Amino acid sequence: MFDIFELCRARGEEKLKVIILFDTKKTECGWNEAAYNGLLEASRRFDQVSISYVESVHLDRWADCLKEVAELGFSLVISHASPVEEQIKEAAEAYPETLFVWSTGKTPVPENVVVIDFLAHEASYLAGILAAGMSETGKIGVIGGMPAPSFYRTYYSFVKGVEELRPEAEVKVQWVGTFVDVTKGFQEALEFIEEGCDVIWGNGNGQNVGARNACLSVIGKRKVWYIGGIIDEHKYAPPICITSVLFGIERAIPDVIGRALEGKLRGGELIEYRLREGADLAPYYGLERFIPEDLRERVSRRRQEIIEGKFTVPRKDSPD
Repeated sequence: MFDIFELCRARGEEKLKVIILFDTKKTECGWNEAAYNGLLEASRRFDQVSISYVESVHLDRWADCLKEVAELGFSLVISHASPVEEQIKEAAEAYPETLFVWSTGKTPVPENVVVIDFLAHEASYLAGILAAGMSETGKIGVIGGMPAPSFYRTYYSFVKGVEELRPEAEVKVQWVGTFVDVTKGFQEALEFIEEGCDVIWGNGNGQNVGARNACLSVIGKRKVWYIGGIIDEHKYAPPICITSVLFGIERAIPDVIGRALEGKLRGGELIEYRLREGADLAPYYGLERFIPEDLRERVSRRRQEIIEGKFTVPRKDSPD
């Protein structure tokens, strides 16, 4: 038995019963936090939807959890984790009337499975331009979790963005080997700062907490800017977080639920969320005064060209 938490009940007639599975806590660092925020938005937006969630589902028990929630009558089951392909396909075959959603999965999939993916590489390209323009040393550090497709492509495009503005700049990267190691993120970011990096980008999840704390720890000693990732991290480091590379998860989750409610969510398909769908840069807030006007204009102009299809961001999903 799994602990199922009810977020909201339908206000009136229930037309859709939704549940999401998290592999850690619902507010863990960024990845889950973004999805949970999306659930909160859906709970406010849709009166005829009941929403629940399960936290800390180990991957070796994912199949059991999918079976349990399907047996309980949940009609839309969202797996907010990537390495669960076999578990989802097994559940989809056993419960053909249930619609399953797989975050950052891969196609082809069964006819009752929808894959959603977050193409934040377009936003990370813009962040690369910004980082190149903000760096005084010409050294930029990237703290990543693991080079999974969603994160390797954002890294790759970030580097290409740096190269557009400042091809001679040095981009250092460290993959810490996990998405939850805050301490390693802190240590690696601090090492980059000591090596002269004056812009640090947190390209991942838990290690972002460590990376931004490292940047905060040197305030008054060194001038270092921080760029967040997945969610808007400005509130956690307001003096130094100039922007964040948003994955658009907060918008994707209510979008998927809304489509299902309207009967427009079709199994077997891939839905991609790009710059125009919310995988964008976060606002500069009050820090735009530190960003040169010509740099802000360049980022804005390139952003519009991407949206209009006039510029295609270089993309690579794996190191191979």
